Amino acid sequence: MITTWERQFTNNGHEQRISNSLFAETRPSFGCTRINGFVVCRYNFTPVLVREERRVTPLALDFGITNRIAVGVYAPLVRVNTRAGFPLDSVGGLGAPGAAARLDSILSDTTYGFGPIHGTSRRRRFFAGDVEVNAKYRVIESHNYALSGTIVVRLPTGHQDSPNHLFDLSTGDHQTDIELQVAQDVTLFDRLSLNALVRAGRQQPGTRERRVGPQSVLLIPHAALAMLNWDPGDYLGVDIAPMLRFGKDFAVGFTAGYWTQTRDRYTYRSTQDSLDVATRLGSPVSAAVL
Repeated sequence: MITTWERQFTNNGHEQRISNSLFAETRPSFGCTRINGFVVCRYNFTPVLVREERRVTPLALDFGITNRIAVGVYAPLVRVNTRAGFPLDSVGGLGAPGAAARLDSILSDTTYGFGPIHGTSRRRRFFAGDVEVNAKYRVIESHNYALSGTIVVRLPTGHQDSPNHLFDLSTGDHQTDIELQVAQDVTLFDRLSLNALVRAGRQQPGTRERRVGPQSVLLIPHAALAMLNWDPGDYLGVDIAPMLRFGKDFAVGFTAGYWTQTRDRYTYRSTQDSLDVATRLGSPVSAAVL
């Protein structure tokens, strides 16, 4: 499965380019020049073009213990890559090399401590995702109806995104999940198949290194970096997949899904951690802002 995106949703539900808010946060200089007798004023700013990609190669193994009980393992191999750069001119050079250099200078300044704008490093591109182990039990099985239940344990084998790289991607949550699934398959008239899957997951609390600040802000000072207690939100998903068979070798169907998840909650691991962040920033900041 390959997923690519260049835009993200904002808090008000609108879309914007991934790097769009850098314009407001870096406060580029404003300059005026005279061209052919006219005064042209513009921001000395070069847009950052960001394209993010995630490729998942699933490796799965299932073993039937009896005709009703089966166990399995799912191991996703994840390739993540962020392609970030600046527009080029007609001869292949940076359209505004001065502005690009200034942006890299702002990011690497001790205030922010971010790495330069570039793609994902090779050592972080290829990585295992969160491995799953499961056990399945067929409750009912007949010619026209089947019902099964599955318990899934998701292991913390993937890596989280780095808080010191603006556009880094994770390969997993790196925390344990426990998921329950109920699936049913109804066949009508030996042609119409109605599949439904309901799954609910409990995500176990863990820790996560984050820069404490509003999620809508990209450039959060390095002084706000802290290891936090992280309680990921529980989730519920429903998938419905009807399929019409026209013959032994051809069928047409679609899948409709619904997904909801409660909000993640962050807290400081101790009062001292909160005081350390407040001392470095000059004012207290709540971890709940995340």
